[in-house]
Amino acid sequence: MTVTGSSGEDEAYNRGMIAGRVEQRLQGHDDHFRKINGSIDSMTGALRSLTDELRANVTMFSANVTSDRRDAEERDKVVVTVAAALMEKANEIRAGETSRWAAWQRWLIVVGSIVLTSNFALAFYLVFGR
Repeated sequence: MTVTGSSGEDEAYNRGMIAGRVEQRLQGHDDHFRKINGSIDSMTGALRSLTDELRANVTMFSANVTSDRRDAEERDKVVVTVAAALMEKANEIRAGETSRWAAWQRWLIVVGSIVLTSNFALAFYLVFGR
């Protein structure tokens, strides 16, 4: 009976050893999976952080482009307004240069120059004629 008992204990011992090794290997695999899951979680967090940063940069860039476009449109409006004012002023100057005197203005100048000439003649006569 000792022989049979001893071989039964040996079998149980061997089964226990095999089960312990299997359990140890499974525990090693579980640890490895935990490391993989942890690195995946940290990679997901880093990717989420990078995505948020990219979104913020795109939003800032979009705002800058919109602002630059708005500034350019305002500058264009100012340029167009100034150009229109300058053209209007130039047209007024040209119109003033090419305008003719009205008939009554010409007659007034002729009458004025006759009066002025006669006054000078009268002044010379009075001063030197005596």
